[in-house]
Amino acid sequence: MMKTAVKYLMISLMATLLFACKKNLLDQNPPADIGSEVYWKTQNDADLALSGIYSFFIQGFNYTASGNTGQGFGAGTPYWESLSDNAYSGAYSNIAQGAITPTVGGLQTDAYTTSYRAIQACNTFLDNVRKINLPSQTLYQYVAEVRFVRAYWYFMLTQLYGDVVLSTHQITINPANSQLGRTPKSVVMDTILNDLNFAASNLPNTAYNGHAVKGSALGYIVKVYMANRQYQQAAAVANTIISDGKFSIYTGGYKNLFLKPGQNNNPEIMFSGRYQVPTAFSPADYLYTYSSSFQPLGYLVDDYECTDGQPITSSPLYKPATPYVNRDPRLLATILTPGILYKGGIPFVPAAIGATAGFLNKKGVDSTRATVIGTQSDQDWVYLRYADVLLMYAEAKNEVSGPDPSVYSAINAVRTRPGVNMPAIPNGLSQTDMRSRIRHERRIELAMEGQRYFDLKRWALDRVIIPTIKDPNAAQRTFPLRDTIWPVPQTEIDIAKAVGNAAFKQTPGY
Repeated sequence: MMKTAVKYLMISLMATLLFACKKNLLDQNPPADIGSEVYWKTQNDADLALSGIYSFFIQGFNYTASGNTGQGFGAGTPYWESLSDNAYSGAYSNIAQGAITPTVGGLQTDAYTTSYRAIQACNTFLDNVRKINLPSQTLYQYVAEVRFVRAYWYFMLTQLYGDVVLSTHQITINPANSQLGRTPKSVVMDTILNDLNFAASNLPNTAYNGHAVKGSALGYIVKVYMANRQYQQAAAVANTIISDGKFSIYTGGYKNLFLKPGQNNNPEIMFSGRYQVPTAFSPADYLYTYSSSFQPLGYLVDDYECTDGQPITSSPLYKPATPYVNRDPRLLATILTPGILYKGGIPFVPAAIGATAGFLNKKGVDSTRATVIGTQSDQDWVYLRYADVLLMYAEAKNEVSGPDPSVYSAINAVRTRPGVNMPAIPNGLSQTDMRSRIRHERRIELAMEGQRYFDLKRWALDRVIIPTIKDPNAAQRTFPLRDTIWPVPQTEIDIAKAVGNAAFKQTPGY
């Protein structure tokens, strides 16, 4: 976070707030620097700043020229799937095919800068909010929400870049800040857990309502423990969520989890990026119904079982002539397959739109609205849901003590949900066999939700991408072990050199 970067962060923060609350902020004629004494006067100032902080979950890359639509960077948005064996996107093939460099740009750079813009916004809020005379309970809840968000973005950074610059206060332009180095990942993880534990202790223990709640924080504590293979702790916290009963499997249909109005007051959603039309609207219908730039791969499609619970390679229900019938219902709720009607009633023919993998994403796409460019959709990106917590509990508990009844109960609650009704996992599995079942279930249940890439990283495979995978353009997927930790953008290294910061170094291997 060097001098030039600091200036950029402050400008970006103000731009974000303007985007999130355009009308109100303009009406109030806000100052150019929200860290100034002029801004932090009323609760409305704090509310607007908090709204701006949440807006990072719905903005990021792929913005339209008007700036009104975007896709969040968080692990929970579909484009991360293209870095795994689940999907393909030409926009990110350089990373997926092992060609990542410090200057490759795109996601490798934008994930870094967006995360730090969000963190700077959080730190600015935390350094200034106490200037406002807020009721004690309100203050602690606001602080807890912002510390939750800060933890989220630092967690994202550590998963991608390992050791990162750590600051829990607003970065300002001074010589000391221009000399910051990368803090060891283990220390950053301690800060993340401190923030999440504070959030869990001070957020309301209620259903999710668009703002982070206690369950949101506990869920990400589980994710942090899982990423660090601390299975005993992960199982304990996940069990707290399960026992508390504030969240449950949604019974209104799997596909409706990702569409409005099914997302309204949904008991399964624990955290999401919420769009508010017409100010900010989701690009899901347009991007994933019309665009062939993001395509699920046949490797994923072939992993969906038949309705008897058997793989397609062994089930008598599988018929090559009709390959998508008699399959796990989550397949057709997630992936647009040839012949299925879309775009208001047109049969999907992959070759007609260049879908060379043969498939398009369907999860989160409302085909009744995806008929014209500019559709102002309001589907939210789901970042965390109860099914994920159940599967993390099953995985962690299985790693600690093997497949006891609670492991079966957790995974079967996901598989047998209303509308899916897949057969329960057979009894008598070994720990190894149950591990394989859980990993399979995560791939199927969470497909197109941006989780697979991070799962593969934490499962410590020697390559994030399975070596036999080929992209639709016939390129062989390779993913060197070095690439499990990304280089920081070369621009950051250049700035560090310019100001004589020898402490800020590039990721080893780059």
